[in-house]
Amino acid sequence: MIDSKHPATTGLGNISVKEGKKVKKIYSKGLVSHRCLAVSTDRLPIGVLDQNTFPRELNRDEAKRKKNVTPIEEKESCRWLKMLKNYSLLLPDTEVVTVCDREADMDDIGAPFVVRANVNRAINKKSRYAEKDVLKLWDFMGQKRCRGSYKINVPSKNNKRNSIKQSSRVARIGIKYGDFSLSPSRNNIKHRTETLPDLKMCAVCAYEINPPKGVKSLEWILLTNLPVKNFADASEKIKWYCLRWRIETYFKVLKSGLRIEECRLGDADKLVKLIAVMSVVAWKLFMLTLIARTDPETPCDTLIDKQHWMPLYLEIHKNKKLPQKAPKIGSTIRWIVMLGGFLGRADDGDPGITTLWRGWKRLNDISRGWILAQGT
Repeated sequence: MIDSKHPATTGLGNISVKEGKKVKKIYSKGLVSHRCLAVSTDRLPIGVLDQNTFPRELNRDEAKRKKNVTPIEEKESCRWLKMLKNYSLLLPDTEVVTVCDREADMDDIGAPFVVRANVNRAINKKSRYAEKDVLKLWDFMGQKRCRGSYKINVPSKNNKRNSIKQSSRVARIGIKYGDFSLSPSRNNIKHRTETLPDLKMCAVCAYEINPPKGVKSLEWILLTNLPVKNFADASEKIKWYCLRWRIETYFKVLKSGLRIEECRLGDADKLVKLIAVMSVVAWKLFMLTLIARTDPETPCDTLIDKQHWMPLYLEIHKNKKLPQKAPKIGSTIRWIVMLGGFLGRADDGDPGITTLWRGWKRLNDISRGWILAQGT
């Protein structure tokens, strides 16, 4: 959600409801921005496939509606299905697995997916209206035996609003999995016009074995419509879900690095256009940062055009002699952050996205001047 702190901006929607008696003051104003980030299996963000930024029309009554009575086409959650259709057309020859958090635990999206379970649904029902002897998803997974385990490093946590302070530890994670069928909701309005089939699904449960005393056990239950036949298949689905954290880091780049929420444009339509452009910039900076850290020997001309790296090299080295081969991406990113004010002292650590963004903006100005000079 792109929340605006500038009350003079027109065209914003109500993005959340606060407690209060005065109707005009119970809403937070802003734009909702939903997007799909493509990430390869080796953890590299390779592009923004689709995005939708809009002002939400929210009121108290809407939050009380029965979600099963409203057709999916009329819900805001339908954006998942629309985006799926869009990027399926963009990548017709590539297998795309949609990885979502618990918000998308709502329906069969009609394509391969891995989603974290949010609702403890009744499963394997004999009929749509069955109420007795109904098995719930969490109980179903609790009956499964562990099929293998591995160790992971759990980082420490500080005291925050939604978390309790914890020390870092090494946790052993057990893996369970099992197939089940999921019946459509009996209140689904589509029952009036069509026959809705049961969905064949598989659940993968990752849970912590023997957690420390007083520490809440780690546990995920993932749902997928892909086959899970063995421990390797289950581990693969967990690995894919872990890639979802890339979108969280991407939003951090967009908000904290590029500071998109601090923009002072006075109209929502202009903000939507700015967000579209800055989303691509955020992805590129994010990708360059990761490649510079994980594969610094890559030639920079595979990622940065000569109109940028050549004037950058001349600016940093203060001479007019260019190398015969393009510099390495690790060195090139280092030079860009130096333009942004990074000093590179022994205890400075790795440069952040904010410094890279400052350096990139200055490099663009240098590149324009260099191109004009080459034309003369």
